[in-house]
Amino acid sequence: MKKLSLVLFAIAITAMLGSNVSAGTFMSDTFSYADGDLTVFDGTGANVSGGAWVPHSGTNFPIPIAVSGGQAVLAQGNPASEDANRKATAGGSRAIALGETWYYAALVTVNDTRTDPNLSLDQDSYFMHFKDAGSGFRGRAYLDDPSTGVGGAGFSFGLSATSGGIVSNTGDLNFGQQYKIVVSYAVDTGTSDLWVDPVDSSSPKITDTNSAGAFTLIDSLAMRQDFVSAGNTATVLVDSVALGNDFDSVLLNAMNGSNIPEPGSLALALLAFVGFAGSRRSL
Repeated sequence: MKKLSLVLFAIAITAMLGSNVSAGTFMSDTFSYADGDLTVFDGTGANVSGGAWVPHSGTNFPIPIAVSGGQAVLAQGNPASEDANRKATAGGSRAIALGETWYYAALVTVNDTRTDPNLSLDQDSYFMHFKDAGSGFRGRAYLDDPSTGVGGAGFSFGLSATSGGIVSNTGDLNFGQQYKIVVSYAVDTGTSDLWVDPVDSSSPKITDTNSAGAFTLIDSLAMRQDFVSAGNTATVLVDSVALGNDFDSVLLNAMNGSNIPEPGSLALALLAFVGFAGSRRSL
């Protein structure tokens, strides 16, 4: 009887976890892994994330996305080129639905690795975005020059709802300083927004509408290393990320450094615990 009660409890909690996927934060990651390659990369990588992150592009170059000191290191520039993604839920079973807006939040630090401060930051360097099951990207976060232009002491973040036509007026920011960013994608309108150090969703933001009408079934968060000339690049350190469909929840989970596994993993862990508890009771 006690074992049956435990099983029923597990089923109830699993159902609750499944229902919670519909609102709030789906996944967050603090990169609290051992130092090494984040993914399997070219098939031989250390895969310190245990398969939570998987590569989807750029694996034929020698510098993969790495974890160092609890941060993901996105080295921009030749020969770094790996792109990797993590699903919102196990197996990609949860994708954006009509009427939804998804958000990702991240704690990021941008280090200047230009060979000459008079070089412009590469205009193609987007480092994070939403992704579908194929090559549909939305809500791309870019690096861009400050308002003072080439040779400025800092940088700004740029945004593209899909590709090209970067919107960039986040204000001048400092290399080496950590910022929290939030990016959204509204599937009905194709609109993306980007906030820097927001308090809530009413904080100042930039908006791009250039993917209007382009319905894309995003189901994951992706990080990108840009294969460009090594002379005008930066390195992005990612301390934590979160993905979901509620601004406040995603921001809170990313900023507090919580580490939320995919709901499917939570359910499996709970069932394993119940099975263990049941076996202990039967001894």
